[in-house]
Amino acid sequence: MTGAISISLAFYRFNKAYRTFSNIVIGNYFDPHRDIVLITGGCSGLGKELVKQFLEKNTSKIVVLDIVVPSNAEDRLENVYYYKCDVSNRKEVLKTSEIVKKEVGIVSLLINNAGITRGKSLIDLSFDDIEKTIQINLMSSFYTIKAFLPDMLKIKRGYIVTIASVLGYMSPARLSAYGASKSGLIALHESLTYELGPPSLNPKGVKTLLICPGQLKTRMFTGVKTPSTLLAPELDPSHVARNVLSAVELGRRGEIKLPFYGNFMPIMRAVPWPLAEIIRGFSGMDESMKKFIGRLTPKEGNSPISRLAEDEEFIDDVNGNNLSTAVAEPQDF
Repeated sequence: MTGAISISLAFYRFNKAYRTFSNIVIGNYFDPHRDIVLITGGCSGLGKELVKQFLEKNTSKIVVLDIVVPSNAEDRLENVYYYKCDVSNRKEVLKTSEIVKKEVGIVSLLINNAGITRGKSLIDLSFDDIEKTIQINLMSSFYTIKAFLPDMLKIKRGYIVTIASVLGYMSPARLSAYGASKSGLIALHESLTYELGPPSLNPKGVKTLLICPGQLKTRMFTGVKTPSTLLAPELDPSHVARNVLSAVELGRRGEIKLPFYGNFMPIMRAVPWPLAEIIRGFSGMDESMKKFIGRLTPKEGNSPISRLAEDEEFIDDVNGNNLSTAVAEPQDF
């Protein structure tokens, strides 16, 4: 009897030591029955695909922050909690985060997906264009992280996924504000990662993951062709969403660039500018946005949401995100 108790205690201590080692070295990985997932801009585009993918894994609770949420009960997905929230508004994000904590629980997987774009040259961008792009694409991530990270640190369990873009490494002409905002997200991810401690040790229990996809297939960018369908193919949003889900299931850290050419984009930052000019000219990247035909029109009344003049319901950016993730004031054309 005593021997059995001793063996049980030894096994318990070994298991506890192993779990401690695993949490420090391997860190957390996504548990659909334990983690609460929050996705900004989850009502369309890449965000909607992410919601679908997580639901297929029987995720118990998914929170969606969006400026336009389903009004009818039949349009709302089971186990998905929808909150109308302008993520570019700091006060609104902080207020909504308290409501989410009270009604749903502590968010342990945050996916910052919100984003918009403007296909204009810098001289044609209005000050409002520039400010809104930075607020929605970049500042919103600061707001959501400030709102949800403290509780992750308290429970020593968390995952922050940032949806940036390969254009954050090498931005084409006519996407100055967009490229700058995505570069900012890359820098935010890097700094935050090391503020949380060496990622190889995961001392605070919170992981970070950066996703940098290329152009997704969206009707918003009809007329804009990637430089090469072979080397730089357009990505299906569902493909990117599957990669994100697979990464958090495995507990991955660091960066994921899609498609394969994205892995070479950071190198372009280091080459001499004459060589970079040749590469850019050969790729045709600086000509691609000249074919941009997406047209924005202010919505009726005083609502700040802009819609496409065509049949697209919401504005999608090159990553498949949508303007419904945040408010944008009527633009000057």
